[in-house]
Amino acid sequence: MSETTYNLYALCQGSRVCDASWLLYLSESGRTRTLPYFFWVLMPEDGGKPIVIDTGFSEDAQKARNPDYADYRPQHELLKNFDLKPSQVETMIVSHLHWDHFASPRLFTGARFYLQMRELDFWRSDAAEYHFINHFLGDMEEAEKLLEAGRMELVDGEAEIADGVRVHWTGGHTPGHQIIRFRTARGWAVLAVDAAYLYRSLESMIPPGIHIHVDDALRALETVKDLASAPDLIFAGHDETDLRREEVYPGVRLFV
Repeated sequence: MSETTYNLYALCQGSRVCDASWLLYLSESGRTRTLPYFFWVLMPEDGGKPIVIDTGFSEDAQKARNPDYADYRPQHELLKNFDLKPSQVETMIVSHLHWDHFASPRLFTGARFYLQMRELDFWRSDAAEYHFINHFLGDMEEAEKLLEAGRMELVDGEAEIADGVRVHWTGGHTPGHQIIRFRTARGWAVLAVDAAYLYRSLESMIPPGIHIHVDDALRALETVKDLASAPDLIFAGHDETDLRREEVYPGVRLFV
């Protein structure tokens, strides 16, 4: 039996400028960096059905938080490059419940969502009541609706989502943050999402500037590196250097 391999595409909804310390904990304060916002498509090379990672967000949601945001692209515009409508997506992995990763689940009306149990438990808990923490929360009401409708599957730790695609709990950035390990023609690759905003996090072992538990955030970087077959098969979540990768469609970049 053949083993499914995948190509990873980063779909960029736009970018803004932020203080570098948001991206690298206690580092480069006062310097600015471009912060791109991505969601991702895993495309099976055998012609199978794609898997979408994170939902992205609406333009109104972004501009309400960041008036300087530029070059917004809606999900449907980016997905049409794959002849795919949001309503046609069947499998959706949610890395965590921050607003830029889980703000538009209602677009994906036919999808089944995969989320870590610890992530949902945390945002339901008293610990999430602090404004500094819940300021970043996405659409919790929609998460509850998906759960009630039987369209959200809660996983605990490591789980296989499809042949050649596994999620792994890391915590750190959020208590239930998960990364995605997937098979490529060159070996196992890892999408770190917000376990590493930048490639420098992995090179220098500096956790992201936004996190819940710094010790878990550091261990998450080790987990990312341990699970990848090679360093160049690791992909960060918000690194501006990825904006300079080969663009295969407007706003869409091929990673592997």
